[in-house]
Amino acid sequence: MSHIVQLQAQVKDAVAVRAACQRLGLPLPVQGKTKLFSGEAEGLAVQLPEWVYPVVADLTTGQVRFDNFNGRWKPQT
Repeated sequence: MSHIVQLQAQVKDAVAVRAACQRLGLPLPVQGKTKLFSGEAEGLAVQLPEWVYPVVADLTTGQVRFDNFNGRWKPQT
């Protein structure tokens, strides 16, 4: 039997994002405009290992944007 889970979350705390990056050994996030494959995103950008484009959190709206090219760059786990 398989299960489908949907999760909706918001990211609004820069201190928490920075702490998570440090804990996970990721580069510290960078605030600003970031190029994605299809357009741009503005917010706190976190570069994940082996991903071409970063994950970007708009701390005002809580929206998180990213493009991993349907898992071709790195599987989502």
